[in-house]
Amino acid sequence: MRGHGYAMPKLHIHKYEKKKPQRNDTLSVCLFYHAADYFVYQGSVIGFQYDMLKQLEKDFQRPVDITIEADPEQMLLTALSNNYDIVCFDFDKANFIPDYISVSEPIAYTYPVLIMRKKDSSYDSVPHIVNTSAKYYNKLDFSTLENPSSWIVQHNPDLAIEDLMDMLVDKTIDYAVCNYNVAVTLMPFYTQLTIGPRVGDNFPRTWILDSRNRSLNDSINQWLSDFKETNKYQSLCEKYLSPHSYVISHSFGKSKNSTSQYDAVLKKAAAKYSFDWRLISSIIYQESRFIPDLVGFGGSYGIMQMMPVTCERYGITDSSTVEEQIWAGAKYLSFLCNIFCDKVDSSDLYYFVSGAYNSGPGHILDAMALCEKYGEDPSKWEKVAEYLIKKTHKEFYRDEVVKCGYYPGKHTVNYVEQVMTRYNGFTLTKEE
Repeated sequence: MRGHGYAMPKLHIHKYEKKKPQRNDTLSVCLFYHAADYFVYQGSVIGFQYDMLKQLEKDFQRPVDITIEADPEQMLLTALSNNYDIVCFDFDKANFIPDYISVSEPIAYTYPVLIMRKKDSSYDSVPHIVNTSAKYYNKLDFSTLENPSSWIVQHNPDLAIEDLMDMLVDKTIDYAVCNYNVAVTLMPFYTQLTIGPRVGDNFPRTWILDSRNRSLNDSINQWLSDFKETNKYQSLCEKYLSPHSYVISHSFGKSKNSTSQYDAVLKKAAAKYSFDWRLISSIIYQESRFIPDLVGFGGSYGIMQMMPVTCERYGITDSSTVEEQIWAGAKYLSFLCNIFCDKVDSSDLYYFVSGAYNSGPGHILDAMALCEKYGEDPSKWEKVAEYLIKKTHKEFYRDEVVKCGYYPGKHTVNYVEQVMTRYNGFTLTKEE
């Protein structure tokens, strides 16, 4: 992508450290939900900055704990808080440098562009009202357009760029502006719209670093400097920041709010049992990739991959329709919810439910009992997961509080992490 706004200046600082992960070595990151930076593609969470952070995790050999935030107001407060090692958020940092925040080397460059309807690209109407979305700070320059003085900026502090694009489609506005990398991501879902000329200079996208961690910040900046010289970085730019990106154009199929062809029945079944349909969708993807007649290990069957005894309990056979399987699966998930809803922290409920869906509720209850016995909080999934993994050891699976015996819990803990990572991605990318 050199020559197209992606070349980076190189800093000369200390080589970043590679260390074996320690208990307190986790890098804490807050990532702003942004069209190209974090989304779900074919059941997996990916994105430009998300993939960069995962590469950072690999190269530093330190776990990276990523928190996703969708509220720009909250994200701005987070960026100024020094509560995270890295905050991934684009905003005008000029007024804060260097007194309040530490800014990384640029991770990429972008620039503002006009967005308009395809049939309205002649700029005939005067004046030209250009709408910007909430938290859009970058300087605009219309000097290269016809009649530069006729272009008037109208800021919309309560609207996102997707709202403005919907208004363009509905013909309630004529022009909007957003950054090129965002425009590339959204264009596949707004086929009536087109990317117009640039209306401003290149500007850097940077991370905000904890100003108290000078040594770590030097390592992060050196890593960025090195990584941007690699083929891997160039591939990420092509994958996420190119108008010809296959991943972006195919990320949501025909609808950016769709997870599968079964969304309608998922929503109906989930509504009946007061459940989030996006969690059911995430579990189905994990279990069967939406293959309706799949037969799995141990005789698990169908799109929900329920075991034979569970299928029998909920009336599912090999002649049941996909819709019947989904309704049965939703009812079973509701049953699991009822087991745990009064026992666990509400924010962790879906972790327990998805874990019980994989292992059966008995092993989760065993891990909770062990957790309580050893003085840990049995309402928190993070603690219960530790004891679920320990159920491979005789000391624990033969404990008097354990009712269901030995269990290889690491598989279920990984299962829950994958289901919930996908679910959290769905909550940001798919309407409830």
